[in-house]
Amino acid sequence: MRGGGRLFRAQDVGFGYSSAMHSRWGVLGLVVLARTTVGFQFQSVAAVGPFLVADLGLSYAELGTLIGLYLLPGVVLALPGGMLGTRFGDRAVVLAGLGLMTAGGLAVGAGGTWSPVAGGRLVSGAGAVLLNMQLAKIVTDRFAGRELATALGVMLVSWPFGIWLGLATLGAVAAATTWRMAMLVTTLSAALALGLMLFLHRELPAAADGHRAERRWWAITGREAVLTVVAGLAWASLNAGLMLFLSFAPKLLLERGATPAAANLAVGWASFLSAATVPLGGALLDRVRRRDTIVAVGLGGTAAACGVFALGGPATLSSILLGLLVAPVAGVVALPGDVLSARSLSTGFGLFYTLFYTGMSVAPVAAGYLVDRGGGAAALWLAATLLLAPIPALPIFRALQRRRAPAGSVAA
Repeated sequence: MRGGGRLFRAQDVGFGYSSAMHSRWGVLGLVVLARTTVGFQFQSVAAVGPFLVADLGLSYAELGTLIGLYLLPGVVLALPGGMLGTRFGDRAVVLAGLGLMTAGGLAVGAGGTWSPVAGGRLVSGAGAVLLNMQLAKIVTDRFAGRELATALGVMLVSWPFGIWLGLATLGAVAAATTWRMAMLVTTLSAALALGLMLFLHRELPAAADGHRAERRWWAITGREAVLTVVAGLAWASLNAGLMLFLSFAPKLLLERGATPAAANLAVGWASFLSAATVPLGGALLDRVRRRDTIVAVGLGGTAAACGVFALGGPATLSSILLGLLVAPVAGVVALPGDVLSARSLSTGFGLFYTLFYTGMSVAPVAAGYLVDRGGGAAALWLAATLLLAPIPALPIFRALQRRRAPAGSVAA
């Protein structure tokens, strides 16, 4: 059942199913591992970017396109991805997602020109989209009503941790061997997660998922959709800004004479620290009244740290500050929860993540063109702008929430 009671029965536990997996925290551990591989694989192209450019003769616009292609499938798969889980079950879709990540990673590592590398990137990205949608559903099923915010906070930081892991290791692997070997490492991580999910993860009984036959493909009101779009645009802008910093700040340090490994490590502080600060920021927001103000201050500080980096300030210190100041931004992803009903939650988050993936696909392409024309600093100025954009979205969201609230409801 959701939110309490026994979550697994003896007959739901397959042979070799670890006793740790009887608990929802064990399931959360599997989710964190699987989602870490997504960030790890996503960051692989940016982490070995100089080697790809040199070996395949790519422009930085093409490199930026490769970065964005990983997230492009989300534009069309985010909304139906949740519905696929309703139809076939979360375990089947998770395994399919990890399988596509493994196959796509192999194609990227074997590619000799831009086209096959881009094709592999699309395949692995499609798998990551299917995986992400279902992992959020798995956590919600098991923690609804009991430490859900804590569990989601832990789940969310697995993405930046995976990115940090890519920044910290893949450049060194590529320098010591080849960029293809670095890609193989990320592919093996997805294959490992696939094996663990195959043998250790079991779905909740069908009754715990609700009456699947009664689920509708589209279940959201016009008011909820408008508010979700505002929140989704803010979340897309915020994440695109952070992604551009993590992807192109190493390039700027290379222009200033750093080695690829040193550049990735310096920038990696931002991702590493955010893995600790974002859950703490979320816990803080749950305990204060003026959470939008705290979120806005965090966004402004994050953008300022990005600007200092672009201006030539101390790279490691700027990355550390960014990783600290980003702490309260989880308040942006919480916005849909203020307006979506239980009935519209699946459709609403599908719409929310469609906007997220659209922004994350377009931003690196734009940044790549800017880098080709103005160097690495140009991409960081775009990142700082995107980090500032959600600040005015917060009061807009609240104004629409109050104005469009049905009679008798209380706006947050």
